[in-house]
Amino acid sequence: MAADPVLRIMNLHKRYGALEVLRGVSLDVHRGQVVALIGSSGSGKTTLLRCVNALEDYQQGQIYLEDERIGYHEANGRLVRLSESRLARQRSEFGMVFQSYNLFPHMTVLDNVALGLMHVQRKPRRDSERIALSWLERVGLADKIKAYPFQLSGGQQQRVAIARAVATQPKVMLFDEVTSALDPELIGEVLTVMQDLARSGQTMLVVSHEMIFVRDVAHRVVFMDGGVIAAQGPPDQILLHPETERLRAFLGRFHGVLGHG
Repeated sequence: MAADPVLRIMNLHKRYGALEVLRGVSLDVHRGQVVALIGSSGSGKTTLLRCVNALEDYQQGQIYLEDERIGYHEANGRLVRLSESRLARQRSEFGMVFQSYNLFPHMTVLDNVALGLMHVQRKPRRDSERIALSWLERVGLADKIKAYPFQLSGGQQQRVAIARAVATQPKVMLFDEVTSALDPELIGEVLTVMQDLARSGQTMLVVSHEMIFVRDVAHRVVFMDGGVIAAQGPPDQILLHPETERLRAFLGRFHGVLGHG
C-alpha cells in the first residue's frame, strides 16, 4: 500500500447555520483501500461524502485528492469556492453512487453508462459503448443493455448506477447507503458487485449499515458519532471488540448479525 494517501481529509468543519454537522474530521484513504463509514443517522457520514465530492461546501479544513485541493483555494486566509467548471472536472475524478439510482429514465441502460464517457471524458461513442458494455457484463447486466430503467428491478438499477460510476475509472469510489432503498432479496446482488470492485483494487469510501459486508470487505472501519470520528480501526477490532459505550450501543442493533452483545 502506497505511503501517501490518495484521499486526505484534514480538520473538516461543516455547518448548516448554527448546526455543526462535521466537527474537525480528519481521515486518510490509501490507494486500493476500502474504508467503511458507520454510525447512526445524522452522525455526518453522508455529509462527509458530499464534501469530498464537492457537492457540499464547508467552512473549514482541507480535502486533497492526491496533490490537488478539492473544492476551494485560499485567498487572504479565506476559503474561496472554485468555479463550477473546475468543480465539475474534480468531481469526474470520483465515482459516486447514491441511495437513489439517479438513472436517466428516457435513456437505455447502455446509454446511461456510456453518457459520462462521451460527455465528460470526450470519448467517441463507439469506444464509450464498448467500455459501457464491458462494465455491464461485469455487473451481470449484459442482457439488459437495451432496457430502460423502469423495466429493471431496484437491484438491477443500482448495479447500472455502479457500472456508470466506475466506467470512467475514478480514483476513488464513494458509496452512500446504496442498498438502503432495496428489498432484502436484492441487496446481495449489489454487495456482490461491490465486493468484486474491492477485490480488483478499487479505492472505496463506503457508508453502509450492511455489517457483514463491512466486516468482510473493509480494510478499515470508521465510526462517526455527532460529527466526529469516535473510533476507527480494523473491522475485527471495531465490530467485534468495541471499546466505547457509544460504539457498543450502536453495534447492539446488529447483535444477530455480528454475534455479540
